[in-house]
This record gives sequence, structure tokens and C-alpha cells, in this order.
Amino acid sequence: MTLPEQIKTLLETLSFPVSYDQKGQSIKDANGLFVCDVRGWGKIQFMDKAQERHDAIGFVIADLLNSLQGTK
Repeated sequence: MTLPEQIKTLLETLSFPVSYDQKGQSIKDANGLFVCDVRGWGKIQFMDKAQERHDAIGFVIADLLNSLQGTK
């Protein structure tokens, strides 16, 4: 499947906007349905400000998914 086909499939699958749930460490769609887990503790657990780093990853992924909303 090509990238444009993958984006089309993604857009047909998700209800926008998606958001990062800090407590559940997951991304959910506009209906509150689970999209994916945000996992990264193996790399960042011993770094300074690990929780802030983890949350930053989740928020950025959600923003990137939302930025695809207007594409075809």
C-alpha cells in the first residue's frame, strides 16, 4: 500500500480530532475510542523529566495525526 493509500485508510478509520490521554498514556479519537498506546519508557525512563518527555511524544503524535485531517 502506498503512503497516500495509507493516509486515505487512516482518514476513513479515525474520528477527528484525536487527543492524547495523559492518564491512560494513549491516543483516542473524538468518540473516546482507543487509537494507540504511547510507549517509550524503555528509552526515556532514566532521562531527566521522563514524564514530560513521554507526554510531549504523545501530544506531538496526536497533533501530527490531526494535521492529516484536511488531506485526501
